[in-house]
Amino acid sequence: MELTEEYKQLTNIDIEEQRQIWDERGKGFYGEYLLFCELYKVVAGNCKILMNLIIPAEFSGTTEIDLLLIHETGLYVFEIRNYKGTIYGKDTDRIWTQYFRTSPNYKFKNPVEQNGYHIRALKKLFSDIPIQSLIVFTSHECNIKVNNSNQNIDICLLQNVKSTLSNRFSKSDEKLSMDNIDEIFRKLLIYSPMQKKVSFNKNTATFYSWIQPVISKLEAEKSELEREKNRWALLNENLKKAKTKGIMVNIFIAVVCIVISVFAIFAIRKEYDNDIAALKQNFLHVDEIGNDYIDSLNSYVEISNVSLSPLSDDAVSFTARIAVKNDTYGILLTEDSKYIVMTDSGKVFEYNVFGDHLPYQPIANQIGKGIREYNDLAEAQFFGISNTDDISYIKLTNVEMFKLDIRRTVVKDNLEIELYLR
Repeated sequence: MELTEEYKQLTNIDIEEQRQIWDERGKGFYGEYLLFCELYKVVAGNCKILMNLIIPAEFSGTTEIDLLLIHETGLYVFEIRNYKGTIYGKDTDRIWTQYFRTSPNYKFKNPVEQNGYHIRALKKLFSDIPIQSLIVFTSHECNIKVNNSNQNIDICLLQNVKSTLSNRFSKSDEKLSMDNIDEIFRKLLIYSPMQKKVSFNKNTATFYSWIQPVISKLEAEKSELEREKNRWALLNENLKKAKTKGIMVNIFIAVVCIVISVFAIFAIRKEYDNDIAALKQNFLHVDEIGNDYIDSLNSYVEISNVSLSPLSDDAVSFTARIAVKNDTYGILLTEDSKYIVMTDSGKVFEYNVFGDHLPYQPIANQIGKGIREYNDLAEAQFFGISNTDDISYIKLTNVEMFKLDIRRTVVKDNLEIELYLR
């Protein structure tokens, strides 16, 4: 069950991006996403879910709750681990062990203690509502060997969440109304990253508001399609009435009109579906603003000598100079590097940097201290764009970062460089 959009609304986290990054924090987000999807499917009764709450701590500072379930039977605080291997420990131990057969063991803090810290912070806000602690391991390659003597704490795998919660629900005497649940939700909403805004061109808005004009246009076309269908349906009904009067000419006209209407509806529908498909395809390559990996790369890559000029009635040319200001890392353009160009109207174009028009040479496309400190990009031709003033954003994708050592060791691939922002 995919709930990526609902999860992003609650957390401002693109789970597909986290899968690709796949660092330790990315794995953590993916575990939270798996539990979120499971709860969406299995929880019975009235409830609401909040993610990544940063609430005032018990004494000072703040503490972050992975997932909070506000249920009619009380509050359920989840501490989530997306760990593989076998987990050993006791509920009273300060440190637990993650055991592997083929690699060294890993020690980590007891999540029961961490969740207890979260619960004590929540009790300052809701002292009269039952609060339950649940530790959930979400990886299907995990085995739990934890000695738990505390009957008020549940430690389980993702596949056992449904039965664990059902057991807790049945034992609870609390019965919160829908209004009570909503009141708790609104009180905690101020501590949530839900619907966080991002900035672009000095304007603050959600990313999807960029493409809203394009979506609105397609929805308007859809409405026009519905009106066209209704008009032809009414005409068809009138022709049927004429048929009952025995007017053979009208029968012939009815058949012709029905055929025309069917073709017209299918033609409009096909155009609408094609526009939607094109929109989705275009935005496959547009990442959310604020991507940490893009930002870190752009922090030591300097772009200069940017040139955008008309080439013909239906094309513009582009070039720029890329320089590296870092003594440790260099960058490499790959055979799969592409230019991604966004226009003011919301359209996105994709162009290959290399190909028959420009053969790829790895050594010539390495940039870094001691190799070549800058590289002038060959003139690119962006067809389908008639005016340079229409271009609002250009980036370069599929760039690798490597260490400036003898082996030129690649440390990160699939990175992007912002080349132009109007």
